[in-house]
Amino acid sequence: MKNISKSSGISSATKQKIKEFAVFLVLTSIIWLLMELSKTYTSTANFRINYKNLPANKLIQNKPAKNVAVALKAPGFSLLRYKIWNNTVNLSLANLRKTKSNYILLPNLQITYINSQLPSETEIVRVLTDSILLDLGVNKTKKVVVVPSIDLKFKLGFGLTKPLKISPDSVSITGPEKYIDSINKIEMLPVKLNGINKNISAFSNLKLPVKSEHILMSAKKVKITGEVDKFTEGRFTIPVSIINQPKNIKVNTLPKEVEVVYQTGLTNYTKINSKSVLIVYDFNQYKKDTLIQFLTPIIKQKSDLITTLKINPSRIEFFIQK
Repeated sequence: MKNISKSSGISSATKQKIKEFAVFLVLTSIIWLLMELSKTYTSTANFRINYKNLPANKLIQNKPAKNVAVALKAPGFSLLRYKIWNNTVNLSLANLRKTKSNYILLPNLQITYINSQLPSETEIVRVLTDSILLDLGVNKTKKVVVVPSIDLKFKLGFGLTKPLKISPDSVSITGPEKYIDSINKIEMLPVKLNGINKNISAFSNLKLPVKSEHILMSAKKVKITGEVDKFTEGRFTIPVSIINQPKNIKVNTLPKEVEVVYQTGLTNYTKINSKSVLIVYDFNQYKKDTLIQFLTPIIKQKSDLITTLKINPSRIEFFIQK
């Protein structure tokens, strides 16, 4: 018995025709798409805003709108590009409308200016964002003092020979008037030093003010310096000196000399003598109160090398001889 086989496949000629038809369909679709994209349409797109022509002495205090929606007329190819890619358009701040607290930018009054930035085949018909609020202020600069926050602990017998120096001791701040006016000082971050027995040289950052992203500071850190020495005690005697003494009387004091006890850095000890201070007793103390029997010393002058000073005795007796 013979087996009879039937061919169930598609003939080669038919396959070829299907391929040709598919290619034709693809080419036709591409041609149709190109023809459609070459036509002019009206659609919407988003543009990033670049603000230009800010009025002199003005600055934008808060971040305004970053994007604006527009209705534009353009060929399909261009519209596709505007839909896919990020686009930027300039808006001028030369002509703004003032309200009580803000300024208003009306983009639709700048259609001609906006279209001048685009290719000739593209036209923005309307900006869909009718108005943009802007918070403008005056740029201001002022100088404010730096407030130190320093905790120093010295080794026994050591201390500062001169006042601690902060450099700079003030900074210039520049920014919107609404922020600058409320700032009267800049604080430094705390500095803590222990066991000090040599000269101080340290740095500290300044605390940034509120809204610091809007404010420029002439310095963001300060240097702390100080001369440190081991202290020693010295003493000398000086004669009592009376000032404002009337010519017709003589004032006798008891004692005639006083002892000056002082502290200074060891390296400056030999530089201190009786001429390093000027101590007087004012007779006007008696004129103001004739019942007093003692005069108290007044330190009129003292060397910067002396850190502490004590006078023995702390007051003197006096007698008036006419």
